[in-house]
Order: sequence, then C-alpha cells, then structure tokens
Amino acid sequence: MRSLNLKEYGKNDISFYLAIENYFLPKIEDDLFFLWDLHKAVICGKNQLISAEVNLDYTKANGIKVFRRHTGGGAVFADEGCFMFTFLTKNVNREQVFIKYLGLIQETLKKLGLDIVFSGRNDLLFKEKKFSGNAFMSSRHGSILHGTMMYDTNIEKMVSSLTPDDSKLISKGISSVRQRVINLKEYLDLDIYGLMDYIYNYISDEEVFLNQSDLEKIKEIEKTYLTNEWLNYQNPPYTFRNKKRYSWGGIEVMIDVKKGKIKNIIFNGDFFTNKELTVFYQYFLNQEFSIINFKKILEGIDIGDYLIGASSDDLMDLVWR
Repeated sequence: MRSLNLKEYGKNDISFYLAIENYFLPKIEDDLFFLWDLHKAVICGKNQLISAEVNLDYTKANGIKVFRRHTGGGAVFADEGCFMFTFLTKNVNREQVFIKYLGLIQETLKKLGLDIVFSGRNDLLFKEKKFSGNAFMSSRHGSILHGTMMYDTNIEKMVSSLTPDDSKLISKGISSVRQRVINLKEYLDLDIYGLMDYIYNYISDEEVFLNQSDLEKIKEIEKTYLTNEWLNYQNPPYTFRNKKRYSWGGIEVMIDVKKGKIKNIIFNGDFFTNKELTVFYQYFLNQEFSIINFKKILEGIDIGDYLIGASSDDLMDLVWR
C-alpha cells in the first residue's frame, strides 16, 4: 500500500492531519495510508455539540485544544501517549472498508503477539478492552477511515476532558473507563515511535512525500478546521429539543420553529453518516412542523442513505414520542 511519510514534520495539531485527508481524498487513485503524531487534543465527531461533550473549562486550563473532525462518531481524547492512523480509499462501502483496513491493523498487531479482535460498531479490543476507536466518512471521491491507537494515554486527563465538571462524576468515570479501555505499552517491547514504525513499515510497500506545493495547500485547508464557524456550526437556536439512543448511536434533534414552520433542524450525536446531513436538512426547511407532515417527509427519504442504521420510525420516535 502507498504510505505518506510525514516524519519530517514531527508532532502536529489534529487540524493538520484532517487537512491532509481533505487534500488527498479527491486526488487518490490507489489506497493511501499515514500516521498522525499528535499534540494532546479532544476531537469531536462532525455531528456532535461540543459544549455537551467536552469539559471546556478543564481543556482550556490544561492547554488541551478542541477540534471537530469531518467524520461521525463520538468525542475522543488523544495525547502524546497516543497516535492515530488514516486509510484513504476509493471504496465507499463502509463494511468492506472497516473489515479490510482494520483487518490490516489487527494483522500487524498480531505479528507482535497481541490477540486483537473487532467489537461493536468501530472498536478494536485487546484483552476484551478497547484501545482503538475508529470513524468513517464517504464522499463522491472515496472514503476515509481513521482511528486512535492507545499506547500510553493518560486516562485521568481523558476522563476529565470528556466529563462534565463534577469531581464525583470524574472520579467514577476514571474507574469505569479503566475497566473498559487499555493501553498497549506494557504488552510491547517497543516505545511509541517503535510501534508507529512497525505498523508503518508492515503496511507500506511504497512511500510518498509532501512537496512544498502540497504543504502550502494543506496549510490553507487547515485554516478551515480552526474557524469558529466549523467548531460551532452544530449549535443553532432551537425551540424543540430531544435526545435518545438507538442501536446505531446516540442522537439529539434541535429544531427551530417559527409560525409553525421549521426554520432550522440539526441532528447531533455519535452516529455515522453516509451522505452530508446538510442535504438531508433541506427536506424539512420551511415545512409545517406537525406529526403528519413530518411522517410524510420521512416517507419520501431513504433514511439509511444519511444516518447509517437509522429508520423513519426511529426519527418519528425521536421527535414525536
């Protein structure tokens, strides 16, 4: 597989790697793989409300930047004891992409003696505990699969960053998370860069490098991930709000209704999407906000084209029951 060698750039913010994905996805003819060497950060899913997912007082006080990625799923904490990886491919079949590329990660780690298994929607487990969470998106250009790799992540900082500012909740959260996640450090004879090199070399059979023109364009794209508009776009005014969890993910709806008409609608949550929700929202705008009309709108849409695993009944339940 072609692999992008980014070693000369050292550690970078999450936004740099998101921009690389954005830049290369329309250009690829063959699959492309690369690793992320990170500064500590919280990365929220595209469809999440940041203020509801992140302890912003804690992250600000501890110099932990907050980013929004272009894939769905939940908020994650990454620090210098963690790294991430990306696979870019023309294949847009989510199940095939997860099986093939997470299978490569699984195969690589098994060569190091770790018995890795798949679990849930998007996790890799070791000793029945999660060490890698992954997210996916597709577009007309192809798809992106990226994920975390917990080598020596600080669990206390993870929980404090993602938990409301309540010491009792944080204390319980640390204990709970320790039972569900695992760092790989104590099970390997490699340091974090040794592990990164091993994975990179195992997967890579051809290297590519950024040239100056690539880097300049990537830096320009990166700016879009740092704007308030991008970070806060999931936070509209609303007159109706509800939140539920289904087998395919947690979801919150926020609807702004004026004079009986839907003026804005947003879905937040850790769900995954097939298509841009901005297109989905257009079906509802300026339509009557009533149970009969809402059901009629949904009947004309293949919900699974937008919210993976969801049904019209789920959205009717979310809004009207």
